[in-house]
Amino acid sequence: MRIDEARLKNFYEEVGAKYPEEEVVYHTLKGRLRKKFVLNFVRGARGRFLDVGCNTGVYLRHYENGNAIGIDLAHSVLKKARERLPRNSANKFYFLVGSAEDLSFLSENSINSYLCSEVLEHVFHSQKVFNGIARVLRPGGRALVTTPNYRKNRPQWVEIGVLKKYEIEGDEYFHSAYRPEEMAGMAQKAGLRVLEQGTLEWEIKYTTKLPVLILWSIRWLNRRTFKSSALESWNQALFERLSAFIYLLGHFTQLEKIFHFFIKEGVRSYVILTK
Repeated sequence: MRIDEARLKNFYEEVGAKYPEEEVVYHTLKGRLRKKFVLNFVRGARGRFLDVGCNTGVYLRHYENGNAIGIDLAHSVLKKARERLPRNSANKFYFLVGSAEDLSFLSENSINSYLCSEVLEHVFHSQKVFNGIARVLRPGGRALVTTPNYRKNRPQWVEIGVLKKYEIEGDEYFHSAYRPEEMAGMAQKAGLRVLEQGTLEWEIKYTTKLPVLILWSIRWLNRRTFKSSALESWNQALFERLSAFIYLLGHFTQLEKIFHFFIKEGVRSYVILTK
């Protein structure tokens, strides 16, 4: 079963209730690299802050320079986001169920800082996301959008993969990707100005070369012999540990500078926008 637009909200309600994304994704090397990049934007933001597709509030809870609004399609994750807020914060946090494609319930020119991280790839009408940014962002405000990058063919429908492990129904869901220049084009079409565009998580391309060979080899052996879920979990953990070790080795020996010379793009795209 494909998770089409009609099933989208129910699908993400189920994902939000069953899949511990924050615990899974942000314990990986790519998750930590992404979080570091996005938090740099969040900590430099000012005024009323909007996090579209906020999930459990992994970024929102770190905002300290004004009041903040978190929007997500799934009420199940907004409940978790509220529970995980810092108790001693002087800021006010508001949570609303809503879509990145339709921010008509927010006033025009009402947001100083806008974040939309890892959401664009899940929406069916990406231009509407940038139209929404142009509508709610105040003149001089800033917005950050991140999404997976791709090289040759843009993905669309992908298998739900690891979500099956958490007893989530469905076979395929919409999960696309965009190059930085494509996002910049949509932003400009909406009337926004591009301050910066590029890619991140380029480190993944060298840190995972050896670990992924080990991962695939053990996975191939396991699926044809032991068929052990425990071995599969151990294998995935080994992959993450080896990748992190290679990253730290490259970072502290400065070898990453040599790797960066040969690696031109990261696995994730971003744009920073203003109006």
